[in-house]
Amino acid sequence: MKINLIKSVKEDLLVIAKMYKTEMSKPPYNENWTEKKAIEKMKFYSKFYDLFTIKVNDKENNQIAGFICINPKFMCPGDVAFGEEFVIKSEFQSKGIGTYVIKEIIKLYKKKGFKRLLGIADTKGKAIKLYYKLGIKPSKKDVLIERRLK
Repeated sequence: MKINLIKSVKEDLLVIAKMYKTEMSKPPYNENWTEKKAIEKMKFYSKFYDLFTIKVNDKENNQIAGFICINPKFMCPGDVAFGEEFVIKSEFQSKGIGTYVIKEIIKLYKKKGFKRLLGIADTKGKAIKLYYKLGIKPSKKDVLIERRLK
């Protein structure tokens, strides 16, 4: 399986909005998203943030497996990149996609001169193990995550 992390285009927004609504409604998040609100959020992200679509290719399919949204203007613009959202569709989880994406994001923002990558993770979410594995350390309560890029 080949994984591609590409800048999202308008045609991706409906697919990733539906994915967001579906995945974030599941435990441990249990968020109540309507498709309309999710589409509105993705449009906002695509306009003001760095929104990337995660595509996977195998011999038979080219599918959208998830997305990641980075706010490059969080706190001190150019110094701190903030991971707003990171969603991988259930059927693509635990296949190395998250590891690949986080490593690529780290490389990309490090190359751009950012010093830190921050984000918020649910302590009961599956992704917390991934963050530990990649050297991203959570706090003891609210799970503010950080990794120094320099």
